[in-house]
Amino acid sequence: MTDDWLEMVGAEDFSVEGSSVGVTLQDGRKHCVEVSKQANELVLSAFVVKQSVVSALPELPLEIWKRNRSTSLVGFRIDKKNRLIAECRIPTYGLTREEFQFCIRIIAVEADRLEFLLTGRDQE
Repeated sequence: MTDDWLEMVGAEDFSVEGSSVGVTLQDGRKHCVEVSKQANELVLSAFVVKQSVVSALPELPLEIWKRNRSTSLVGFRIDKKNRLIAECRIPTYGLTREEFQFCIRIIAVEADRLEFLLTGRDQE
């Protein structure tokens, strides 16, 4: 495995711009995933909804907590700017191209799905 994630990202449904990977989903929707390297892991993060949506849904933190209890690959959190963010942390040791691409697709799908459930729109 190489620490250079750019060598693992090449796929037809991906487009790379800087540290972001744009993912085209099967239904034509799109979602952007940020990739950052931290110590011995890659951190994937994807914007779900903006602060105004989070503020308008007072039960959202509890719903996110419940959702996070039942998932293991993608977690959701409210960041310092009060936005809802999806996150996936992948240890780099032994990481294959296929695993990396799988994680990129999963976080994009999960973030997009929750975005649609909360807003009914595609923000991308």
